[in-house]
Amino acid sequence: MPTPISPAARRRLEGLRRRGDVRALAKAAKAHGVRVWIVGGAVRDALMGRPIAEVDAAVLGDVQALAAALDRQGAGRAVFLSEDRPGPRVFRVAGRRPIDIAEVEGGAIEADLARRDFTVNALALDLADGSLLDPFGGVSDLSRRRLTCVRAANLLEDPLRAFRAARFLASHGLVPDRAALAASRAAAPKMAGVAVERISTELARLLESPRAAPALAWAGSARLLPSALGADLAPSRAGALARSLRALDDPATRRLAPERRRRLRMAMLAMRLDPDPLHARRWLSRRRWARREAEEIGILVDLAGRAGHVRGRRDAWRWVLDAGVLADDAAHLAARAVPGARRNAARLTRLARAPLRRVRVTGADVVNWCAISPGPAVGVLLDEVRLAAAAGDVKSRREARNWLLGQVP
Repeated sequence: MPTPISPAARRRLEGLRRRGDVRALAKAAKAHGVRVWIVGGAVRDALMGRPIAEVDAAVLGDVQALAAALDRQGAGRAVFLSEDRPGPRVFRVAGRRPIDIAEVEGGAIEADLARRDFTVNALALDLADGSLLDPFGGVSDLSRRRLTCVRAANLLEDPLRAFRAARFLASHGLVPDRAALAASRAAAPKMAGVAVERISTELARLLESPRAAPALAWAGSARLLPSALGADLAPSRAGALARSLRALDDPATRRLAPERRRRLRMAMLAMRLDPDPLHARRWLSRRRWARREAEEIGILVDLAGRAGHVRGRRDAWRWVLDAGVLADDAAHLAARAVPGARRNAARLTRLARAPLRRVRVTGADVVNWCAISPGPAVGVLLDEVRLAAAAGDVKSRREARNWLLGQVP
């Protein structure tokens, strides 16, 4: 019997079937006599009316021949993804919108779906006739915004699925039920064996969601945070760490772009784990965080910590110059992470958004005017004269020259 869904949800599923890349897949499947279903996240998100980030398909038949046919037809380059891991063969058809196609596990689509993590992901849309297969009640769970395991044992097979439950709470508003919490706690000790890169990918997606604190709190209750963060956390400290992110679930943070939310929240976690910026960068490196973002987070930790101690006009302008393009985020973080820093943060934000006063002075100017040799001292003097210009103490090259001459013996 077909799964009952609303007319709006049916239209969204039909819209998924009408996508050019999906139509090409359906046409190739028919020509080669294989059955294909769109599975998992694409079906879930279509039913929820959410943007579809990626499409996965399950193939009952020769997946390699299907991938090669799509390649020949210009749908995209076929790339074999599963060479170094056991299980079904998986190919990516890397066209304008990539599709991953995998062999059905267990010899039948129902067996394949039974191996998945949560009922809302155990959904399959038949490309031949548009019927929806929902053997575990995923559509009903979606309507209730509930996250339910297909089988508790499936989380033990891949313990990252337990932390993914927290991510779905953040990204989709799907609340894990009691059985999912119990299954996640059972899987938690095995999380230490999951590749750091996989954990960090899920953590990043959690942190860039509009709200992150409830999901981290749930992960703490499921005993997943020590492995998720690579830190030795007692339950009480894990709870306090999760609660600290409530300050970054506020409306102003939710209005920011996802990558800025992610960076700010990771900086908050870093500050709570260890306020030393150098330690923050080392921790992020161990967690396989992207190098550039890890460096930016280290800078944010440093700037936020300094914001509460800014005293006087020159001190404030020094902070603004050091912050550069990160000034807004650093002040945003300081106001929410550093006790007593909110007033300073507001002042620093205003300064950072004001036009920056500059006077053109080069290293060669410093060498010539001050009659000193090139070296580190030149850079120090350049920084100081730029600070003086930003603060309004130097307004021209002549004033800059006189100011510099007063700094050297």
